[in-house]
Amino acid sequence: MEKEDKNLAPHEVFAGTAWEAGLLKSILEDNDIEAIIQQASSLPWNIMPTEAASMKVFVAYEDFEQAEAIVEEFYTNMQKEDSDDPQG
Repeated sequence: MEKEDKNLAPHEVFAGTAWEAGLLKSILEDNDIEAIIQQASSLPWNIMPTEAASMKVFVAYEDFEQAEAIVEEFYTNMQKEDSDDPQG
């Protein structure tokens, strides 16, 4: 594999709900990182609804380190939001 091909190879940076994956993809793209969302499970929704909603976010290898930092901040903010939720 050529170096350029390796730098563009997709690497997983996140797995979660479709809503979280969509939000994270938007944040990554706002930071000039191209992201791809892929469904993590191909099971029909009526068999295992939580698995069917599981999505993965991928970025190019060359953007992996920058994307990891953004994902880490995303997780931190999600946990903070959950702890601030009076109903949670």
